[in-house]
Amino acid sequence: MELYRTERIANTSGQLIDVSYIGVERHEGSMRKAILNLKYHGQRHVARQLAEIVVDVLGELSTPNNEFIVTWAPTTRRRLQKRSYDQSELIARHVGALAHLPVRRLLRRTNSKHQTGRSRLERLQGVSFIGRSVHHRPVVLVDDVTTTGATFAAAARELVRCGANRVICVAPSRTLAKISAPHQRR
Repeated sequence: MELYRTERIANTSGQLIDVSYIGVERHEGSMRKAILNLKYHGQRHVARQLAEIVVDVLGELSTPNNEFIVTWAPTTRRRLQKRSYDQSELIARHVGALAHLPVRRLLRRTNSKHQTGRSRLERLQGVSFIGRSVHHRPVVLVDDVTTTGATFAAAARELVRCGANRVICVAPSRTLAKISAPHQRR
């Protein structure tokens, strides 16, 4: 497992909530091919293989009494229409099934621009979410690839705002050697 960053984000009451950002394997070779096949070639069965990687990481992080909710960082509406599925949702649903955890859609993307091909600065400024209440539960947030950490950071901030008492952001693939999630403005 490659744990790159853990930070604390203040919730609406001022309590500091632990948020972990994890990109498991380098986005190269067979991992890159698997992600590309899932995203661009309709090979949905790959989602289960990627979910197994995420579940292995969760096994190392969680304690027996954790009652995690699994969710995902949703793709843009345009990408969803083009593919007819959200690759991160597929991975998350397999994670839930394999780990016997509930899966819920907790986030809605509020921007319409995808992150692919954007600069680091554009990624950091370009993604936002609106969330549903989590009722003081820990959340596992799944995405397919992490590049700058911008999607995870924006989604984690929203989940904390919505009541998550811990957030573990996990992507089976990472493109950078180090995720540098932006700090929340105070």
